[in-house]
Amino acid sequence: MTQGRRHRRRAGENVDAVVTTDPLPQRSLTRRLAPLAIGATVMLVATTVATVLRPADDTSLAAPELSTVIVADPTTALAVPTDALPIPTTSNAPESTKDAPASKEASSSTTKSTQKKPAPPPPVVKAVGDGKQAAQRLGWTPVGGDEFNGGMSSKWGVYEGAGNGGNGTRSEKQVSVENGSLVIRGDSKGNSGGMAWSDGQRFGKWEMRAKFPAGDSQYHPVLILWPSDHEWPEGGEIDFAETTSASDDVSFFLHYSASNQQKSATKKLDITQWHNYAVEWVDGRITGYIDGEKWFESTDSKTMPPGKMHATIQLDYFPDGGTPKQSEMLVDYMRIYK
Repeated sequence: MTQGRRHRRRAGENVDAVVTTDPLPQRSLTRRLAPLAIGATVMLVATTVATVLRPADDTSLAAPELSTVIVADPTTALAVPTDALPIPTTSNAPESTKDAPASKEASSSTTKSTQKKPAPPPPVVKAVGDGKQAAQRLGWTPVGGDEFNGGMSSKWGVYEGAGNGGNGTRSEKQVSVENGSLVIRGDSKGNSGGMAWSDGQRFGKWEMRAKFPAGDSQYHPVLILWPSDHEWPEGGEIDFAETTSASDDVSFFLHYSASNQQKSATKKLDITQWHNYAVEWVDGRITGYIDGEKWFESTDSKTMPPGKMHATIQLDYFPDGGTPKQSEMLVDYMRIYK
């Protein structure tokens, strides 16, 4: 798979109970009081007998102490509506229960005697070395890409054939995945490599974490959006990170029109260190980011690509006299967002 010739750089939701009472029938006074008198006599006798017969030391029927009847109900004391629970944090200390409806004493007592200390929430796992990203800062939604963990996605097409502009060769032998990163190398004979993502789209965001170790100025590491359904140069080209292996800066090139015009920006940067290079393409705007900070933007309608674009990663050879020193570029991930 080959990539077309292009201009190159030059030097981040009861029923109520009804109680009814029937009136009592009328009775004579004697008939009404007689049962009461008999009942009182019976009760007096029963009480006297019970008092004489009960052992003096029998305390099993003694009135219970108040403290043995009123106990803290741990379920009630600590009940909290789920929507009032504190949001878990990464702290190892449990959140305070001062807002629970139980009294301070009941909450303290039941917490010590009946409730186990809640386990702390798991720590937030953050990828080591991902740096500052435009995707995180701007809240982009991921839709695809490649992390280069254990190999590369089958969506990549690796170039095989002549190099950019016919210079040197592009070979899959120069492309590998090592220690979770894509590595493309250029040798002393101008053999290098490149690859293109098979899916094109109109509008989107792309971010790549890359570094370009010191090497030869004749090798140009470049992260690109290339036209998918139009010929170049009419289809445009977005080089959102381009440099040489011997530079102390990086450039953004936005190519447009059949005559291959361009807009660009250059930024001083230690390219030998890991940085996050991102491009955001929305209707009417193209913006470039490094480590989450904007450094290039165009809203000029004539500079917007006319069709779909796809990502490419290339180490291009531009001979400029003499035998080139071996050079390489590394990419930790290529992430696509919407």
